[in-house]
Amino acid sequence: MLRLPFAALAALALLLPAAAHAEDMPKPSDILFNRPHIASVAAGTVLDYKFVRKPSNEKLLGVGFTDDITVKIESDGAPGKKNVLVQMYTGDRAREPQRITDMDGNPMLVVYLDGAVSHFRELAGGDSAYLKHMFSQYLGKGATIAPVKIMYKGQEVDGYQVTATPFADDPARAKMNGFENATFKIALSDKIPGYFAQMVSDYKSTDKSAPSLLETTTLEGVGAVK
Repeated sequence: MLRLPFAALAALALLLPAAAHAEDMPKPSDILFNRPHIASVAAGTVLDYKFVRKPSNEKLLGVGFTDDITVKIESDGAPGKKNVLVQMYTGDRAREPQRITDMDGNPMLVVYLDGAVSHFRELAGGDSAYLKHMFSQYLGKGATIAPVKIMYKGQEVDGYQVTATPFADDPARAKMNGFENATFKIALSDKIPGYFAQMVSDYKSTDKSAPSLLETTTLEGVGAVK
């Protein structure tokens, strides 16, 4: 299940190379880690993300479900920063709320990345620290980025989609139970509050008998990404 180690965001960012802001096409590491995603979001705003988990085999992977993850911009912090409250899920699945001060990046990024690595490990095995390191390195050096159109509240806005297959060429891929081609996609736009529109984790194995898992996290109001 998703965990929320917010210190991981800073750790991942430190592993990534500096990005050049002047280029027309941003580097994945730049737009993911170096942009002030929530700096201009007004205090009191709640960013509501719908998380959908779809396993192919519920006996092996647990039941699928749909739930909410919210990021509330509680107040202004230090100059250019915000104080936020993150709530994972509702009802019986609800986690302890996490309050973070003086943020300018959207904490949904670390929620997504931590969940992606955690769920990959459940399927493919491996050491958590190693997988996080390889994933972060790949985001800095191997991920691709392409312009996309994102439907947001009935209007089409310009954005980008970052696509990562961080373990496809991993030296340890032969030990990953066929899940080394797992694909992670993040669609984002500066025209959307908090930048992050949709985040998708698609876990499929080359072993046809293995289960598959699709997880999607989508901001309220976001439609098709194309």
